[in-house]
Amino acid sequence: MWVALTLLSCGGSSGSARRGQPTTGAIAGLARDQDSGDPVGAARIRLRATGELTQPRSTTTSDRGLYDLDALPPGTYSLIAEFAEQSIEVVNIPVEAGEMTMVDLTFVLGRVGPIRIDYSAPEPPAITRYRPSDVKANVARIEGTVSETVTKRRVEGAVVTLIGPLGPEYSEQAVTDPSGRFRFDGAIPGEYTVSASYTVANRALIEVRRSNIVVVAGEAASVPMWIDTTR
Repeated sequence: MWVALTLLSCGGSSGSARRGQPTTGAIAGLARDQDSGDPVGAARIRLRATGELTQPRSTTTSDRGLYDLDALPPGTYSLIAEFAEQSIEVVNIPVEAGEMTMVDLTFVLGRVGPIRIDYSAPEPPAITRYRPSDVKANVARIEGTVSETVTKRRVEGAVVTLIGPLGPEYSEQAVTDPSGRFRFDGAIPGEYTVSASYTVANRALIEVRRSNIVVVAGEAASVPMWIDTTR
């Protein structure tokens, strides 16, 4: 169940343009396994601007599953990720000057044939579930990302509140990191609500909620949250 609320409006005007504006952007993300949620290291990442015939930029994911490619001219890009005979192609990835576009990758190991994803397509707010090796058998993990609805940019500094089976008085809070990620470890099995709030400069404090999130022992649930900052 989704709930979106605008809590507090405030006035103001936009500031003047900053000097020394950046001229390039970046693409970064996290590669993980669909079943375990564990990071996938040593995956090969190749990136090319749409329509360009030049040699693609390339890198490999770290042992934490992370990758980044910076100093990219603004434009639209295509990415191919490969690991253990599995390939993922992501097309229509926008890059803007001064912005980092987050493109996470989920490998379905053992699947025959490539996976193709259109980054520009509407993304359903699906909750994915893993069985990570580092989650204890008697607890659960709730993690996720906060993104902007229209641009799909990740939102840093959003306040995420986890309300559990024992009621609001036992809630926990976290703040999203520069990749827009949050994580709660050691959750008792049961039904949860996740709330994300973010202050839009000179305009409003916006909150979104997802409820009826049921987690079981030994499981991790990844909960995507979407905030419309244009309202």
